[in-house]
Amino acid sequence: MMTLITAAVTTFPAAAQKRVTVTQNKYAFKDGLVYVDMLISMNGADIPVNSYVLLTPVIQLDSISKELPSVIINGTKRQKAYNRLVALNREPLGAGLVINQDEKETHRTYSYSVSVPFEPWMREADFALREDQCECNGPLVKMRFDLIVGRMLDMNRDVPLNLAVSFREPSPEPIKTRSETGKAYIDFAVNKYDLNLNFSKNAFEIGRIGDMIQNVNSNPDIINITEVIIDGYASPEGTYENNMTLSEKRVTALKNYLKAKYRIDEKLFRVKGHGEDWTTLEELIASSYVEYRDDALEIIRNTADHDERERKLMRLQGGFPYREMFDVYYPLLRRVDYELCYTVIPFTIEESKKKLETNPSHLSLNEMFLIAQTYPAGSPEFRRIFDIAAHTYPASEIANFNAAANALDARELNTAKKYMDILVTQDAAYQNNMGILAALHGKYNEASAHFRKAIEGGNKEAAENLAEIEKVIRQFTNN
Repeated sequence: MMTLITAAVTTFPAAAQKRVTVTQNKYAFKDGLVYVDMLISMNGADIPVNSYVLLTPVIQLDSISKELPSVIINGTKRQKAYNRLVALNREPLGAGLVINQDEKETHRTYSYSVSVPFEPWMREADFALREDQCECNGPLVKMRFDLIVGRMLDMNRDVPLNLAVSFREPSPEPIKTRSETGKAYIDFAVNKYDLNLNFSKNAFEIGRIGDMIQNVNSNPDIINITEVIIDGYASPEGTYENNMTLSEKRVTALKNYLKAKYRIDEKLFRVKGHGEDWTTLEELIASSYVEYRDDALEIIRNTADHDERERKLMRLQGGFPYREMFDVYYPLLRRVDYELCYTVIPFTIEESKKKLETNPSHLSLNEMFLIAQTYPAGSPEFRRIFDIAAHTYPASEIANFNAAANALDARELNTAKKYMDILVTQDAAYQNNMGILAALHGKYNEASAHFRKAIEGGNKEAAENLAEIEKVIRQFTNN
């Protein structure tokens, strides 16, 4: 396999901007050495007579680097100066290949081959090419240091690896508790807490809560409602104390309506009035582009007394911001957040397969895992189930872990890393999969360290993975 890198001589006049191309043939380990072979093609590139281009191959890993002998491409007069230095035994150090721009054939190709002693860090290093240019007289000096090739190919990283990914089996849920949530914007007359379905859009808003309750009650998958949570909020107009009382009485009125209408046991309700919702108001203003944004936020965040905070907002910029907040933001603060909690029946594997397509949230992670085991590991059906689990339970550590394992198994390294980055539990299975991620990026020393930690933790796949990595390392170093 070869990688083609194009190095453009970019600082010379437009007429001279032909390409010098570098084709990498080898970057590999053997017999304790690192071998590098490249072809440098001039392709008619025209270097100005007093100039040179210096190409320096570099093996690098973070702050560690090893420069290899450079390639010097000299303009006509620069080559003559170079020849004089050679005649005087003052040839510049580090030159591995010298190319004379004045040679007759313009489309010339030169072979560059070098080997240097192998050091362990080089196994995980990148191979890059650096460029220096000078348009000058006098001795050869470096003028500037630019990375023109982000990375050349490490031939060792194309070696196939047979690595075993770890999955975590979720524990069964003895009781499958689920919930559905919503927001209702219910209006009341000023300073009143009587629930009036004919007022404003109350019939529609309260009807949405009722529809949720009826859907849960009529669903054969659901055993029973276990809790009804209702949290009421108010906007800041009026006194803080009065708004607290109103939010408590209004949310109680809604509870009494739902209890009577749908015959829900009193003990299932958890109801609370929270008063003025300054948190949401702050979030709404902070995410806006209104010109008074910073001044309003300063008042909200730095005025402890709620009533004084409202008075300051009313005085801000002659009262215009407050009137806009009253019309635009306050209606969003007068709301009820509700949550309906219930339990779901357990399913057989065949039933679970049907629910996976219609309502995966009623399945436990264990039920999804058992479905996956009915398909060949690595098959499209197998992988799809773990993707569904991660999307259904995005906050679940085990769902994200298995999604990462699923991506690793498919060699989707960016996706795997995205999931691995949000994991908290770094157990033996985690160490094994991190080892695989490192190995697939060619970082074999790092992979070996992860596999050893996994073995210490009792992971069964890690021992085979470590043996595979050590086999590859021996192949690179000794073959």
